[in-house]
Amino acid sequence: MVDKDLKIEIRPIPGRNGIKSFSENLEYFSQAHILAPFVNPVTRKYVTGLTEEDVKFLKDGGFPYELEATYRQGVAHEFWESPIVKVELSNSPIFLYPGKNQIDFVKYKYLLVNNYIYKSEDEMNTGSKPEATHYIYNEGAANKIKATVLEKRNSIIKKVSELSLTRKRQIVLILLNENTDNKDEDYLTVRFEDIIGNKELSLELEQLLDKDSNDIALSADIKSAIQKNVLKRTKQGIFYFETNLGFTEDDVRETLKSSENQEILLNIKSKI
Repeated sequence: MVDKDLKIEIRPIPGRNGIKSFSENLEYFSQAHILAPFVNPVTRKYVTGLTEEDVKFLKDGGFPYELEATYRQGVAHEFWESPIVKVELSNSPIFLYPGKNQIDFVKYKYLLVNNYIYKSEDEMNTGSKPEATHYIYNEGAANKIKATVLEKRNSIIKKVSELSLTRKRQIVLILLNENTDNKDEDYLTVRFEDIIGNKELSLELEQLLDKDSNDIALSADIKSAIQKNVLKRTKQGIFYFETNLGFTEDDVRETLKSSENQEILLNIKSKI
């Protein structure tokens, strides 16, 4: 069931220029369109979004309407096709209180599975419902997501703060391909802020922080060797003189970790 204090806001999708300009196939009323549970042509049932548990919850709570979802052609369902269950979406936000109002609970459930409504801001960002005009904003869920992101960010910052100066330089070299040997720690702090602020780089940083310190050092040495032309990158792979060490830097790292290639590794280190 839902929390009794749950408040749902149904918001128009940002950037839309009014409902009529992008939803020509909807039923219009003034500057709005009206939604109700649609009928699945295969199952011949109204798509209500209600589970058996939801139906029991409503009936136990004295819900006064028939919740049977079978569609009968030519016969209007006394509840699912009644005005009381319909939701009129406009260019302004509307609010539902599913934890306090049974009708709002029913509306919330079928809107979650409706093609014209994204069930969350995250789903809206996927673009998976091209006909959608609105999305459901749940303040509690949104705050929880933000809190999780903040906790992860703070965790990464804490891990970075515990790194040695050498390790910080190595990671910046790996992620940004930038040699910072002549830069102070304040500069490194700024660069790590840039990394953490970039979604893809932040994910790579998170993965790097869990790697073995020897692997990080070796990856940094490989970056440095390529920068200084000790290792040559070609279309065929990455070479040390005539020796092909692998196609990618990860390949090279695995090659140089091998006991039989330690002499090559020492030679490379001596030149960077």
